Amino acid sequence: MRGSYREVVGSCFQVAAILFCAGASAQTAGTLTLVEGRLALVRGAALYTATQGVRLEYGDILAIDPKGQAQVEFQDGAILNLSQGARAMLTGVAPGARGQLEIAVLSGWAKFTRKKSGKSAPYRVLTPLAEIASGEATAVLNAGDDFTALYIESGAVRISEIGRKGTQRATRDAKGGEFIVRRGEQSASFASRPSAEFLKNMPRHFQDNLPILIERVKNKRAEPKREHEVTYAEVEVWLKASSSIRRNFVKRFEIRSKDPEFRRKLIENFREHPEWDRVLFPEKYETKDSNGPKNGPPGAQQ
Repeated sequence: MRGSYREVVGSCFQVAAILFCAGASAQTAGTLTLVEGRLALVRGAALYTATQGVRLEYGDILAIDPKGQAQVEFQDGAILNLSQGARAMLTGVAPGARGQLEIAVLSGWAKFTRKKSGKSAPYRVLTPLAEIASGEATAVLNAGDDFTALYIESGAVRISEIGRKGTQRATRDAKGGEFIVRRGEQSASFASRPSAEFLKNMPRHFQDNLPILIERVKNKRAEPKREHEVTYAEVEVWLKASSSIRRNFVKRFEIRSKDPEFRRKLIENFREHPEWDRVLFPEKYETKDSNGPKNGPPGAQQ
């Protein structure tokens, strides 16, 4: 595949993409088979550091070192590599998707590959501006708050544009060799090869096939090291993500709202995550008339 890859890429390459897996046990989503640099793991409402051999769970949030990488391998043979400061969350089963697994990539670079199995359920990847559905494909993704870039190395995906309020817009299929870019609220553009900028910034190891490393950690059971209860700053970008990504965060981080500094920052940034209203201002809901709550934090709009 390496040879054909470089023929397709030529002097250019960049990418944008999706990820991850299918099949997994009730708790285990995948296994960390490679970690270079520091890997921060948010599990529940606490921050951990993780090394290779750690079993990941649904809901785990990963923050990769800006100069590092981490690779996750799944039970169905899927491989996901996150690099150069990537932030991702293994969100688990997509609502109403009959077992469809999903992952959110908030920012950074990711490459995934999935061998043909015929038994694996489809999966989808969420970025701030796109939803990517795939069964078996190899692709590279670069995502940010105001852009999504995807290069499909092989296979096929279905990509849907997502509006700022989480609404789904245009949807179309894309196949191996195509390069898709979406910026801001603009419609996605499609090209037959990645841009020079994309190729220049892409992690060098993404030019090659992702290695299969699961065997060397198969019998190694590592546990993440707990550091401390998560701070607002450590999850701020997630709390301010699109509604589809942050849908379960109130329940998950509610316990941290009892911390004075965490609570202060929630109120200060209330407009970015208004779903915290009931937790922050429970008195508004104690005696609620038919018109609903009347008051909010200073300057906030209902």
